[in-house]
Amino acid sequence: MNGRKIMGAAVTVLVAFVLGLSVISGTPVATEEQPPAGGCTVTIDATGAGASGTQKSAELNANQMAAARTVVGVGTGMRIAARGIAIALGTAMQESTMNPAAVNGRSIGLFQQQGTLYADVDRTDAAAASRAFYTQLVSRVPTYADPAAGTFAAIAQAVQRSGAGAGKYAVWQRWATALAAQLLGEPQGPSPAAETSPVTCEDGGGSGQLPIRQAGLDVILPKQAGIDGSGSDVIVRFPSEAAAIAAAAALSHLGTPYAWGGGGPTGPTQGIRDGGVADRHGDYKKTGFDCSGLTEYAYAQAGIAIGGDSRTQYASGGTRHPFREALPGDLLFSGNTPATIHHVAIYLGRIYGRDYVVEAPQSGSVVKVSMTPIVGQYRTDVVRPWD
Repeated sequence: MNGRKIMGAAVTVLVAFVLGLSVISGTPVATEEQPPAGGCTVTIDATGAGASGTQKSAELNANQMAAARTVVGVGTGMRIAARGIAIALGTAMQESTMNPAAVNGRSIGLFQQQGTLYADVDRTDAAAASRAFYTQLVSRVPTYADPAAGTFAAIAQAVQRSGAGAGKYAVWQRWATALAAQLLGEPQGPSPAAETSPVTCEDGGGSGQLPIRQAGLDVILPKQAGIDGSGSDVIVRFPSEAAAIAAAAALSHLGTPYAWGGGGPTGPTQGIRDGGVADRHGDYKKTGFDCSGLTEYAYAQAGIAIGGDSRTQYASGGTRHPFREALPGDLLFSGNTPATIHHVAIYLGRIYGRDYVVEAPQSGSVVKVSMTPIVGQYRTDVVRPWD
């Protein structure tokens, strides 16, 4: 691997392809928001044969797709057959419209799980809820992969034991089966018996969080970062794996709307009113991040709690260091004094002679990578959460 050290910089930029990179993906879900740039929405044509009765279809926004990918990823990790994964997707769509944060009385999460059976499960965590669903699936219907074991709806009902009955799950059979095939990368045959239907991927939407390639200390910046690597991958090396994980998590949300008061440890959330600029931009109707919501989320993915607002993050989010010692992953703060801090961003280091941050900058904008004039914009010290 060839590398080039930027003289006087806090980061080594490598312009080479790294093998064995993991892909960062996420689980937060919020509905009623258009997907950010960076992928595609999925619309499934649920017409035609292959499932009995009326069938429903749906277009998933970016956050719903993030949850759907988690359902599929957990199922794959547990070696669940494609039919079981499809049943899980259909059940989650019926129960919560693919929203892990959904709460209806005692029913919580993607699958609206309730009761002592799920008492030790974090039901608002999409991965944990999915594991619990699949555990019950293989326990209650061990032969679920065989159509002879029961219909799609009957097996979903066997897991959920819903008082409303199996019928409500039946309407999602074709949609969920097609989506499972799409996300699993399986061919969708023309046979009605295959319970499949066309999946259309339309440009301009988002298919959930951007896939960010990370291996150990190295993170490849996606093209959405807007940093020209002259045709080669731009790789930032971080001083710790926690910093790399945090930066990759933040980068995975490039294009997600700014929402004042939005975001937290589990991902983007609906913004709140501020009585001013944010209200004029309709932030209270958007699902996204403000500056500190993004940084809190990013470091939570590395298992580090830094607090939920920029002043708290400055005061107790990690150790403080002079800016001349700044490293990629450090938190940078705007404000002349600790009492006037009003913005926070994650430093990506000096790349090709210029300083960059990933940030949620302001109402009307989106999560982005910004080239920043460090002198005069940020305080003269930085916070290092992983110390």
